[in-house]
Amino acid sequence: MKSRKNKTQEIYEFLKKEIEAGTYEMGELLPTDLQISEKFSTSRPTVAKAVQRLVEENVLGRKAGFGTYLKNKPQTAGSNEQITLGLLIPSLGETEIFEPICAQIASLADSHNFNLLWGNAGSSLNNSTAVAEKLAYKYVQEEVDGVFFTPLELHDDSDEVNARILELFKKAHIPVILLDRDVAKAPLKSEYDLIGINNVEAGFLIGSHLIERKCQSIAFITRPNIASTVHMRLMGLREAILQAKLSHDSVEEIMVDDDIAELAKIIAPKDFDALAVYNDAAAAELSMALNDLGINIPDDIKICSFDDVKYAKLLKTPLTTYRQPCRDIGSTAVEIMMSRIQNPGMTARKVLLHGELIIRESSK
Repeated sequence: MKSRKNKTQEIYEFLKKEIEAGTYEMGELLPTDLQISEKFSTSRPTVAKAVQRLVEENVLGRKAGFGTYLKNKPQTAGSNEQITLGLLIPSLGETEIFEPICAQIASLADSHNFNLLWGNAGSSLNNSTAVAEKLAYKYVQEEVDGVFFTPLELHDDSDEVNARILELFKKAHIPVILLDRDVAKAPLKSEYDLIGINNVEAGFLIGSHLIERKCQSIAFITRPNIASTVHMRLMGLREAILQAKLSHDSVEEIMVDDDIAELAKIIAPKDFDALAVYNDAAAAELSMALNDLGINIPDDIKICSFDDVKYAKLLKTPLTTYRQPCRDIGSTAVEIMMSRIQNPGMTARKVLLHGELIIRESSK
């Protein structure tokens, strides 16, 4: 019988040989530890040690809930040629979560041998549709190798513009990785790779937390033409209400345009226990507007939100919020982009990462 050490080496050499032979494409999942352990008649910890060696060599990657995948192929002639990737993020500069996501993508440029074009498509909300389309044309003309794209929202024609941009890249055979949100309406999935969070889970955790705080009348604050991610958060909140066996009327959806102060005046006389707001920026503004009306948070009304931007903990009443794993979103986006470039025909992936509910004074 082989020693455990020799068995680990045997598995390591077998996997490395398979990889070098081209058995797996970039990003493709390897057999599970259980499957490998059964093949070699050994324990899963022994397999894990062999796999970990390849992880440490930056050949394999491992993600909880995703599996073990090929991270880097052995170098071949011409494979070290630098590629160019573009960012098309209309919300950059307006929605704080995209700054750390893009920064993480940029930080991986050297290790993954790519040049990153920032584009700066989100300079003004009023003309971001036109600017985004113009930048898309520019990327096609420059023949970039791939684009990270956050679909437009909050415009009457967002869906049409998103479709035109994606069709432009498709005709040019430029791979696209969607960040944060899909172009398909939930729960449908588009043909493109998507990296984001599980928004249904996020809404469910917010709802469960508020229910634990004895809240039975919750207003969900949203906006017209907003991304489907926000609708999924509302779905999660409603599921929490359902599982708690509370009335369906326990959640009321309220639509707001830009006038948060006016919204506060509408909310103030109503008998809500809590507000779940579509993002931290709106929650912060609403919190201040309610304070100006003499409403105490959290004694009179509790507030929760999504994203955990930097100033969420710096407000007069620090904000309870669902933290997005921005660095992990950026890293995963790069991994999927490299896989897509290496294997254009692979099935589109929808990778939803787990965030974390950060409980602060606004809901206590």
